[in-house]
Amino acid sequence: MRSPPCWKTRCLQRSKSTVLQQQFNRVGKAELGSVALPAIMRTGAGGPENFQVGTMPQAQLQITSGQMHRGHMPPLTSAQQALTGTINSSMQAVNAAQATLDDFETLPPLGQDAASKAWRKNKMDESKHEIHSQVDAITAGTASVVNLTAGDPADTDYTAVGCAVTTISSNLTEMSKGVKLLAALMEDEGGNGRQLLQAAKNLASAVSDLLKTAQPASAEPRQNLLQAAGLVGQTSGELLQQIGESDTDPRFQDMLMQLAKAVASAAAALVLKAKNVAQKTEDSALQTQVIAAATQCALSTSQLVACTKVTLPSFFPVLQEQLIEAGKLVAKSAEGCVEASKAATNDDQLLKQVGVAATAVTQALNDLLQHIKQHATGGQPIGRYDQATDTILNVTENIFSSMGDAGEMVRQARILAQATSDLVNAIKADAEGETDLENSRKLLSAAKILADATAKMVEAAKGAAAHPDSEEQQQRLREAAEGLRMATNAAAQNAIKKKLVHKLEHAAKQAAASATQTIAAAQHAAASNKNPAAQQQLVQSCKVVADQIPMLVQGVRGSQSQPDSPSAQLALIAASQNFLQPGGKMVAAAKATVPTITDQASAMQLSQCAKNLAAALAELRTAAQKAQEACGPLEIDSALGLVQSLERDLKEAKAAARDGKLKPLPGETMEKCAQDLGNSTKAVTSAIAHLLGEVAQGNENYTGIAAREVAQALRSLSQAARGVAANSSDPQVQGAMLECASDVMDKANNLIEEARKAVAKPGDPDSQQRLVQVAKAVSQALNRCVNCLPGQRDVDAAIRMVGEASKRLLSDSFPPSNKTFQEAQSQLNRAAAGLNQSANELVQASRGTPQDLAKSSGKFGQDFNEFLQAGVEMASLSPNKEDQAQVVSNLKSISMSSSKLLLAAKALSADPTAPNLKSQLAAAARAVTDSINQLITMCTQQAPGQKECDNALRELETVKELLENPTQAVNDMSYFSCLDSVMENSKVSQEQTAHTQEALEEAVQMMKEAVEDLTTTLNEAASAAGVVGGMVDSITQAINQLDEGPMGEPEGTFVDYQTTMVKTAKAIAVTVQEMVTKSTTNPDELGILANQLTNDYGQLAQQAKPAALTAENEEIGSHIKRRVQELGHGCAALVTKAGALQCSPSDAYTKKELIESARKVSEKVSHVLAALQAGNRGTQACITAASAVSGIIADLDTTIMFATAGTLNRENSETFADHREGILKTAKALVEDTKVLVQNATASQEKLAQAAQSSVSTITRLAEVVKLGAASLGSEDPETQVVLINAVKDVAKALGDLIGATKAAAGKAGDDPAVYQLKNSAKVMVTNVTSLLKTVKAVEDEATKGTRALEATIEHIRQELAVFSSPVPPAQVSTPEDFIRMTKGITMATAKAVAAGNSCRQEDVIATANLSRRAIADMLRACKEAAYHPEVSADVRHRALRFGKECADGYLELLEHVLVILQKPTHELKQQLAGYSKRVASSVTELIQAAEAMKGTEWVDPEDPTVIAENELLGAAAAIEAAAKKLEQLKPRAKPKQADESLDFEEQILEAAKSIAAATSALVKAASAAQRELVAQGKVGVIPANAVDDGQWSQGLISAARMVAAATNNLCEAANAAVQGHASEEKLISSAKQVAASTAQLLVACKVKADHDSEAMKRLNVILPFFFPLQAAGNAVKRASDNLVKAAQKAAAFQDHDETVVVKEKMVGGIAQIIAAQEEMLRKERELEEARKKLAMIRQQQYKFLPTELRDEEQN
Repeated sequence: MRSPPCWKTRCLQRSKSTVLQQQFNRVGKAELGSVALPAIMRTGAGGPENFQVGTMPQAQLQITSGQMHRGHMPPLTSAQQALTGTINSSMQAVNAAQATLDDFETLPPLGQDAASKAWRKNKMDESKHEIHSQVDAITAGTASVVNLTAGDPADTDYTAVGCAVTTISSNLTEMSKGVKLLAALMEDEGGNGRQLLQAAKNLASAVSDLLKTAQPASAEPRQNLLQAAGLVGQTSGELLQQIGESDTDPRFQDMLMQLAKAVASAAAALVLKAKNVAQKTEDSALQTQVIAAATQCALSTSQLVACTKVTLPSFFPVLQEQLIEAGKLVAKSAEGCVEASKAATNDDQLLKQVGVAATAVTQALNDLLQHIKQHATGGQPIGRYDQATDTILNVTENIFSSMGDAGEMVRQARILAQATSDLVNAIKADAEGETDLENSRKLLSAAKILADATAKMVEAAKGAAAHPDSEEQQQRLREAAEGLRMATNAAAQNAIKKKLVHKLEHAAKQAAASATQTIAAAQHAAASNKNPAAQQQLVQSCKVVADQIPMLVQGVRGSQSQPDSPSAQLALIAASQNFLQPGGKMVAAAKATVPTITDQASAMQLSQCAKNLAAALAELRTAAQKAQEACGPLEIDSALGLVQSLERDLKEAKAAARDGKLKPLPGETMEKCAQDLGNSTKAVTSAIAHLLGEVAQGNENYTGIAAREVAQALRSLSQAARGVAANSSDPQVQGAMLECASDVMDKANNLIEEARKAVAKPGDPDSQQRLVQVAKAVSQALNRCVNCLPGQRDVDAAIRMVGEASKRLLSDSFPPSNKTFQEAQSQLNRAAAGLNQSANELVQASRGTPQDLAKSSGKFGQDFNEFLQAGVEMASLSPNKEDQAQVVSNLKSISMSSSKLLLAAKALSADPTAPNLKSQLAAAARAVTDSINQLITMCTQQAPGQKECDNALRELETVKELLENPTQAVNDMSYFSCLDSVMENSKVSQEQTAHTQEALEEAVQMMKEAVEDLTTTLNEAASAAGVVGGMVDSITQAINQLDEGPMGEPEGTFVDYQTTMVKTAKAIAVTVQEMVTKSTTNPDELGILANQLTNDYGQLAQQAKPAALTAENEEIGSHIKRRVQELGHGCAALVTKAGALQCSPSDAYTKKELIESARKVSEKVSHVLAALQAGNRGTQACITAASAVSGIIADLDTTIMFATAGTLNRENSETFADHREGILKTAKALVEDTKVLVQNATASQEKLAQAAQSSVSTITRLAEVVKLGAASLGSEDPETQVVLINAVKDVAKALGDLIGATKAAAGKAGDDPAVYQLKNSAKVMVTNVTSLLKTVKAVEDEATKGTRALEATIEHIRQELAVFSSPVPPAQVSTPEDFIRMTKGITMATAKAVAAGNSCRQEDVIATANLSRRAIADMLRACKEAAYHPEVSADVRHRALRFGKECADGYLELLEHVLVILQKPTHELKQQLAGYSKRVASSVTELIQAAEAMKGTEWVDPEDPTVIAENELLGAAAAIEAAAKKLEQLKPRAKPKQADESLDFEEQILEAAKSIAAATSALVKAASAAQRELVAQGKVGVIPANAVDDGQWSQGLISAARMVAAATNNLCEAANAAVQGHASEEKLISSAKQVAASTAQLLVACKVKADHDSEAMKRLNVILPFFFPLQAAGNAVKRASDNLVKAAQKAAAFQDHDETVVVKEKMVGGIAQIIAAQEEMLRKERELEEARKKLAMIRQQQYKFLPTELRDEEQN
């Protein structure tokens, strides 16, 4: 039995509320025991009382307030126990930190020069920043504790609470150190450091109280915890005020508190209304629920107020999230009140009151959240121009990304015009109020430039609106928008720059704060890290970041204190960019360390800090990029200013050194400063080389960046030089070092000045020459500076000593010595040993301190002098001149190697991190030793017997250890046995080593594969569970890789990478759309989609880097990388939101945020596509052109079907002569366009784009005029119509191939294979155009048109055969069955060709030409597709391809022979036809056998196909009828803004769609009747013995019926969506075209075996006129479809772009609108190439069963 909730009531003073708090008792087992407990005797409150017997005393009332009986407390869970341990250890740390706050930090002695003053200021700024960020972390942790401990203790995440507690304690510990240092600095500066220490103590005390109340076992009420949290917020604010870091606007704080109180008031009203419901409820259980819900609402409101108090001092993003989370809890509890009230009563009046009160709570919460978001976005814009400039910059981006959609571009242009008008008016108003005439003139000039640019843009917009299909007009609009953007930047440059710098300051502060908190978390987690290697790596990365944080903080402070200083702004940009890479490495190291930390709270804290830092780094990267674009042109001036300030600081340091007051800064030692000086010298040299390279390129922007790098390196050099001087006690050393450093600054100042002049005159040889000379002067000054180091100067002295001593070796004779040979040799040996020892000491000292190097180099010089003296004496005692010459030569060798050793030691001391210097030093030391040994050996050889004795001694030394134990046997073998054993074991060891190596490599590979599989599996499992941390890390890593150093030479071209990136970007867009859909329908699948999005982005980023490198110029490459990085940030945010929504699928706020993130990602995808398109406009135009040509070919295929069906009728009474001239003229124009296209393949991208667009425009006109010409021939001559259309189709196909070859050859050299392929494609194009011209001229000539058709077919087959013979595999594969069906067409075509050759009738020849073209092309295609099937072996493939080629060759010979007969018909030639036909038949037999070999043995005949055909026809008819009924119910949508024209078009669309639906339904029914009639007549068997023939026809009919049904259904859906405003006209147009094509195919299928006079065919012919009442029956379907297409296109063209968008207020409707808008945007961006390729593949797949006879009308 569960006990009812226990309530506690605390009565407060009047005007205060009564707090009801529920204690959650858990369900437990009943305990048996006695209720009779021993009495407790206590003294009364009023002292001793009388005890009476026989009477009952009055009842004594005991009230216990603030706690409950310990016996009612449940036992602690393991999680609660862990939290208790964490809190206890944290309290100890807090108390320890509080105890250290009694005294100041001890400051080292500091000077009064500029560097010392700067150190004080910077250290104070850094300390303030660290304290601020740590206070932020403490308040965020406090708010987290408040939120996490709300509600039922059983549902509390105690690990997360422990993480928050750990965050509080670790940051407080670190904060205490910074407070002590800052207090000492404040006291030193005359401030009050004691007050700061006291404020820190107060905060520590408040934190201690908070931790006490947060104990799981604490019996204190919840209100005490909230009060303690409020006290933490209050003391935090006081501490920030003490350090002057309270940067939150007081007005914002007041408003925030007022809004929180408004929520509390609304919630109190809701609680009262709920109380009324509870009083009227009779059911106690329901009453309890209402009371519990009201209580929870009151508690969550108190919690919100407490969180607000905590967040007031510093309102940064993490605290915003905590406050929003508290707001969500209030919203949830308010909803719980409403639900409980609804369940408890049916009183409408009470429920209405509760609803109104709940609505008030929601409104108050919305006001609070809106206020928070306004602060998060920065509030109101800065400056007068910001709103207009923001609009202009954003809208121009939208215009760039909307290329291809003229309507959208025009709409954006209107918005742009309004924004620029506002900006011009604002500038003019400023100019009128300006007192300075010069400033007024500048403002008016800027306004005029802006107005002119606006006028150009408006004109371009009008042109684009008037010609929506013209890419040229769209390009003009884009260029005009770019000009307007540049004018805006020029006019409002200062305003834009200030805003971007302000954003960068904010991002840099957040990044520095996040890094500080991550470092604190890493230090706290060290104690529980079980992996020392991982911890060491993390510590190392933290040290690097800790060195960068001061630079970032200084950059922020400098920019804030000097808002108009370009130097300060550029310093901030440089510090931000330098911070990104080490910050990213620390994030990676932190995330890698998290799994190795045993303490869950510490691991969670480190993980959260790393996540926050990664987000801050992403924001910092974006802000730095934008700020650099705005501040870039001022880089050189900034660099000059910085160098000049460094020179002034060095002068102050020299003055302090002269007065003896130059002191080292804290942390500076001689070793560190000397090493820094060497490193900075190297950095300056590298930066100067970079500067010279950029100046040579003539790019001012990149030259400025290089100049900034030089200045930054010089600043490090200046600091290091000052440190060396300050650490030296020798005034001479101090003066020399500072003087050399000043000289470097002076020369560098000249260098940057010359660079600025040279970049203004690119290519000027005089400027370049002066620049090189000045750079050489800087290099020499750097060398002198390095030589001033203590160790370096001594090494130089030693080198000079060696050189001076070696001069004695140049003498021809040496003074005689009074020593004997043995004495001289002994002296040489001693000197050699001493020199060798000195060389070893020199090697060791070069890695040590400068003092060690100075000492060892001096000793080496002295020892070398002694050794050389001994060597000279040895030379004088040589018995002959030859021996003397050898000694001198060896001494010279030793002198040279000694000099090299000293130089190597000097170089290594100056730059210890250089990669090869250590090996060079070791080699030099070995060279000295070897030279000494060689001299000693040579001198030893001069004494008889000495050499042998020395050798013997060395051997004895080697075996000394064995000789000391001569009785101990090593083994039992003899000497020779041992020798054999050693040789054998050596061989075995080598073999085993080789085997071991192989096995090890194999194991490593297997391990690598296993780890990869495991990683993939874990990622999939994590994504399915909503764990998105790894995905965000992957995206972040991919983003960071784009900023890493240069990669190797790219393997592909820009076109290759562009194509891949476009495909991947579209895949990302599709995935994002699916995520939006699944967020509403099935959130569980978001994890899988997020994983797919992560993988796609990884591939995109991987391709972006080589694409940027291969782009036309660096600007485009940089733009591509930047757009891809922005997309990555959006993807990371979307993945994060997907994980959050997966964890709480019903959270409306998270769902709304996901949809907003998806919208941003879709927008970024369009930006990436636009950047890629801008990177290679010509190539993109080729892709678009190829896509358009594919559509033309598909349209011509449909026209051929209508012609074959006999339904391509002439317009009125027109003749072919009316169109002949137009065809010839357009064809010649196409030839000219082709020449231009080929010529511009290797020209600029602009010319290539124009040529591609022109050729597409011409082929479109040519196709249209040829179709009209074919129609004018009349449907009574369908074969001639097909010949003519095939001719233009060949031209279109050749043009498509030519455009593809042009795209491949773009930018290639003349000898590239792609250029050779381009020339071949151009030849084919010319051939096909010539063939078209011949066909046009012969089409009305009855005597030659058949011959001309045959010639065209022969050329077409040759081209198809060339494609067939190429090694390129087909786009798809097919089955052997398809191949066998295609071979039957060859047999029929052969018979046709023989008959035409015998009859020589032009009609037969034309029919043969058309049939041969289709049969051979289909056979070659099917043969290659079947041969490349994966299950076909290489032998069978080779055999099939060989016989396919032989069959085509044989058929070509047959057609060529027929052509000969036509020109000269003789009996002998006709008799030879049989031989040619037999060869073709033989090849066909071989082909069939090859196909049978492909099939194998598992192939059976299909079931009765005729029954299937009839069922499909009836099903298709039913489907179409249902769709038609659906159309009947449709009405056009009602618009908020009336537009009669648009409504007319929609009515027209509906009527046309209804007409087509009704006609196609009747058509399919008639086709079904034709099917039954054929069965009844016996022309098609019910169950044929051989189903190949009739089965093929039935399959064709089935496919045609399915196509008609599906196409009509799609048409109805498209019409429905179009009139309702949910779909585009493009879909409607595509659906109508598909209806036309499928109807033509159904007509062909029906007419193959039917009698023209049968009843079914009569009905079929009667039905056709219903498609469009005013046209002839033959053209009915095509006319109706064309009418629908035109109506849709007209509606799109005249659509009012200013139509008002009515935004739905409700959540679901708003989401639907967002989804629809994103769908429309993605659809407009989608290119046509893939869609048309897919369409062609679908048609081929659906009609692969269609037999040749279906295409042959002569067989009807």
